[in-house]
Amino acid sequence: MKAFDWVDEYARRTPNAIALACVETGETRTWAELEARVAQLSHVLASGYGLRAGDRVTTLTENDTRTFELQFACMRIGAIMAPLNWRLAQAELEVMAADADPSLIVFDGTWEVSAMALADAQGITARRLAWEGNGPDAGYEERLRDADGIPASTTTDIDDVTHVLYTSGTTGRPKGALSTHRTLHAHAVNIAHANRMGEQGGHHLNVVPLFHAGGLNVYSNPTLYWGGRVTTVRRFDPTITLELLTDPELAVTHFCGVLQMYEAITALSQFSSATFPNIRSALFGGWGPSTRGILNAWRARGLSLQLSYGATELGPFVTVLPPDQHAAGDRGASGFVLPYTEVRLVNGEGKDVGDDEDGEIWVRGPSVTPGYWRRNRDDYFVDEWFKSGDVARRSPDGHYFIVGRLKDVYRSGGENIYPAEVEAALLGVPGVVELCVTGVADPEWGEVGLVVVVAEEGAEVTLDSLQAYAAERIARFKLPKRILVVEDLPRNATGKVPRELLRRQYEASLSGLVVD
Repeated sequence: MKAFDWVDEYARRTPNAIALACVETGETRTWAELEARVAQLSHVLASGYGLRAGDRVTTLTENDTRTFELQFACMRIGAIMAPLNWRLAQAELEVMAADADPSLIVFDGTWEVSAMALADAQGITARRLAWEGNGPDAGYEERLRDADGIPASTTTDIDDVTHVLYTSGTTGRPKGALSTHRTLHAHAVNIAHANRMGEQGGHHLNVVPLFHAGGLNVYSNPTLYWGGRVTTVRRFDPTITLELLTDPELAVTHFCGVLQMYEAITALSQFSSATFPNIRSALFGGWGPSTRGILNAWRARGLSLQLSYGATELGPFVTVLPPDQHAAGDRGASGFVLPYTEVRLVNGEGKDVGDDEDGEIWVRGPSVTPGYWRRNRDDYFVDEWFKSGDVARRSPDGHYFIVGRLKDVYRSGGENIYPAEVEAALLGVPGVVELCVTGVADPEWGEVGLVVVVAEEGAEVTLDSLQAYAAERIARFKLPKRILVVEDLPRNATGKVPRELLRRQYEASLSGLVVD
């Protein structure tokens, strides 16, 4: 089956509508202009750089409208885009680049030195292309200006791979999840059922890095798939983001981000009088101590945020909470399963569990990745079911509640305890800015829960107060038994708190050592 060329379609249907815009430069691209540039860039890649179907193109760039031009040009000639996370250390980037084995590295001025080092690394023979600059690797605009155009492909198949999106790079060997024309199409259709994405006039403000599925595939690509507009911000800034979201002339209709972004926006003094006249859907995934307060704060401004569950490999979305389900959201629900996705919750023997029982999330459907780049598919799938490694519980009314990760589970007195479940029970605890739970060794119980806390200025947070707060929400054996108060929680390059580092910090605190 032939793949759908979005750019060609909307260049013919709505040529003068804006497809892309950049906040920093003020530049816009109509669908007709985008088609011309994608056609020219396709020629540059195929004729100028000799790229063929299946070749990989890595990127090391801040958010930029040209990222989408490159994506669509790769899709047109059958090349595969593999964006790299510039937050990673150089050694980690080299591991990913070696795995992708690119034929071309595209970079901006900020990351030129790092990109050059990648291209020069042993075993990486990629050519180079810079957005700007005067060196031999620059000339993006000049190359486009002098190039012929390649029209929409008639040979690209819907199951051809479009992206390799790396999901890890801080521990172990990184995994590159594959996206295809089919998975992009299925997710765009799926998400339209949950957030009004398919309506005319859609306009997404993207502040999430475009090397993440969260920036590229959650809302940006579905918006473009439905003929809408994506406005990019180079890097997230809470003040600028709030100004853009509340601007009635800009008329942003869709927004997504991580919890920490919503926390930063909500903390602004001007948020207390903000209105969001055009927003149809604002969404985030993940939970923290501030979640309930964030939900209430945005409701008070007239906007109900949508909670969700997903992963790079899954579409990304599997469940989305309807905006009117306030009570379920306050309880931590991640919503209902989307229409073209199937979910099973299974135990350790691969048997389905019942309602209100913990089980690993297995997912299948057309939006799910067909596998990982250069990895054995059978290691991650059972027949057509992708084993997510996440644990959830389903309520009788069909809501899904994320409990934690299989690998994060610790055993206390023979019982499995999921840190995320304990963290959810501590949501809203007075005096706490944020917290994280993990298991630490204990001579009596094997392991017990450690809660690492960042306290509000002047607040005294004790283990007794935390246990008392959570006692009505979870079983007694799940209550944390150790506490460590810190100034800040450590985070890795993807913004997650590494629980192993927390364990090391706690162990070091017992002996008076400091762990970086």
